[in-house]
Amino acid sequence: MFRSLFRKKKNTSGEEPVDDSIRAARVGDIVFIPGFWETGDDAYLIVEEINRLESAYGESREVIGVDGERHASLEWTDDGGLHISATTQDRPLGLSAVGLDYDTLVEWDDHKSLENSIEYEGLRYFYRNSYEVLHFKGDSPDGEGFWIWEFIRDDEEGAVTVLKWEGLPFEVYTSVSISPHLVTVYKK
Repeated sequence: MFRSLFRKKKNTSGEEPVDDSIRAARVGDIVFIPGFWETGDDAYLIVEEINRLESAYGESREVIGVDGERHASLEWTDDGGLHISATTQDRPLGLSAVGLDYDTLVEWDDHKSLENSIEYEGLRYFYRNSYEVLHFKGDSPDGEGFWIWEFIRDDEEGAVTVLKWEGLPFEVYTSVSISPHLVTVYKK
């Protein structure tokens, strides 16, 4: 039923094709991802918020959406090709859930060794980098800083990310890579 509501209109005018990728998402649009949820159900995420993230390594966007009672956060960057990662956690994990502690994170941040790794749910994630990020909520010109540690699976299809906002506890999120070809944006 939902598919019939969101069919693409054919472009017969000879104009440039409409961008229906994640790049075109705006608040109120619907992001469709087939087979996205753990149950294999398709996702129809209504975009509630779009935020900008900036660091010394570039810029990305965070698209936060809701599909019924389920929430997801999609982060995308277009540096060297479109890359999308998705997080479906309702709440962050603590450091101990991935076998980390404050002292280890500080040490890994100081030494930045790619040989450091963690194990989570039977999979190995290797330290990739740690750095400061500025988070610009919505269209705000003022960003709030946080520190991030990134751990990437060997196959680069998943990640564990540790965030530290000033005055708040560490937050741990897991994400998976999503093929940009699977993601379609339907305008409101």
